[in-house]
Amino acid sequence: MTSDGIDIAGTGDAQEIASGESVAAAQFRPISNPATGERIEFTDVAQDNGEDIVRFKWRSMPGGAITEHVHPHQEERFTIVAGEAHFTVNGEERVVGPGETIVVPVGVRHSESNPGSVEIEGVVELRPALHSKEMHEAFAGLGLEGKTTPRGAPKNPLQLGATLWYFRHESRPTSPPIWVQNLVLPPLSMLAKVFGVHPYYDRWDTRI
Repeated sequence: MTSDGIDIAGTGDAQEIASGESVAAAQFRPISNPATGERIEFTDVAQDNGEDIVRFKWRSMPGGAITEHVHPHQEERFTIVAGEAHFTVNGEERVVGPGETIVVPVGVRHSESNPGSVEIEGVVELRPALHSKEMHEAFAGLGLEGKTTPRGAPKNPLQLGATLWYFRHESRPTSPPIWVQNLVLPPLSMLAKVFGVHPYYDRWDTRI
């Protein structure tokens, strides 16, 4: 563990995590997020495994990037199987390669990118699970329907308010500042309810 609380595990730990696939993998279809260049397939969710965790196979395409954000109530763990993932954690750049794991503590700002020419493969875990599955499904679904900006935010202000505010316990972008989000998103969320705009739709559910 580094001085700022970011834990990078070695090959032994990473292999143990990466090999721990659940039989539940067949129960979910893969999803892609065109804004971030990610491809996700859930392998464990809290409803099935009795453990308060969501786990998924994760791929990041060349040129893919996840903008800076924080998980206010969750620890996030990336275990890299192939490729090199470039992280910025609390302003510090890190490169995590095959057989390594990086753990981002609760509330720590971070981003990830794939500047290389090959895709990154890994396993991601979020503890506790909260509504992380639905959050990833929502943003991927909106992106595939052409309803997000290049950065992945919903284009429709009402959808923006509904989805970002509903999933505020799972993830918060750091730009604009969270205090600005706390002023703007609640009224948008209320208007979304009036006009029947939902934060999540069943059509995005990946469970087979």
